[in-house]
Amino acid sequence: MKQLPPRENHESSTGRPHQDAAVPAGPAPHPEAAAEVSSSRDDHLRLAAHELFARNGLGVPLADIARAAGVGVATLYRRYKDKDILILDVYRDHMADGEKFALTANGFAEPWDGIEYFLRRSTYQLLHDRGMRELVLGGYIGGAGWARGSTHEELIAALDAMEAKVTAQLELLVTRAKAAKAVREDFQQQDLLLISAMAQAALPVDHRGTTAVSQRALQLLIEGFRPICTSPQATDGMPTED
Repeated sequence: MKQLPPRENHESSTGRPHQDAAVPAGPAPHPEAAAEVSSSRDDHLRLAAHELFARNGLGVPLADIARAAGVGVATLYRRYKDKDILILDVYRDHMADGEKFALTANGFAEPWDGIEYFLRRSTYQLLHDRGMRELVLGGYIGGAGWARGSTHEELIAALDAMEAKVTAQLELLVTRAKAAKAVREDFQQQDLLLISAMAQAALPVDHRGTTAVSQRALQLLIEGFRPICTSPQATDGMPTED
């Protein structure tokens, strides 16, 4: 009888391949290299999310973010359990910038200069980032939380922590401004965010001339909380009663 050639798949008598027939595995990726790839992917995700949030607001669907980042929605969910965690990750550094603005403002020798600095920097930040505007103002009016079925605890806690730090600095700044008679006596630190929000409301619907209009609105608002001058010179040129 003619002998059959040996089988090339090297199966055993049980029909299973022998161990020596297995294709040798490649070297395992180095942990540091794998971490670097993961970090790069996360950075790309955050960048794509921020670009969409800044332009269109926090209501952007996760599917749009995943598409912009070049990943599947399932991959996005594996990284972020819900949308609020993604928002927090995207805006954590931007929230820290708000704290820095308040700290820097309180460092000005003249409190009025510090107030103007804070208003202009914070308004500029919100003006050019719709997502940040919605995030800050949403926390301010108690409307934060953009993920369905989420308790929003981490996002609310981060907003509360930011507000506490900013408030502490602005309280000191406004106290100094009142002592220097640079602002009206009824002015409060909460009015600073209110003024910034009012400046945003002055934006044109089609966003043409956005920066110029908001700066004009902000300047008018700033002048509104200067102390009222009661000196005789204040009535010069004004009509008098008979």
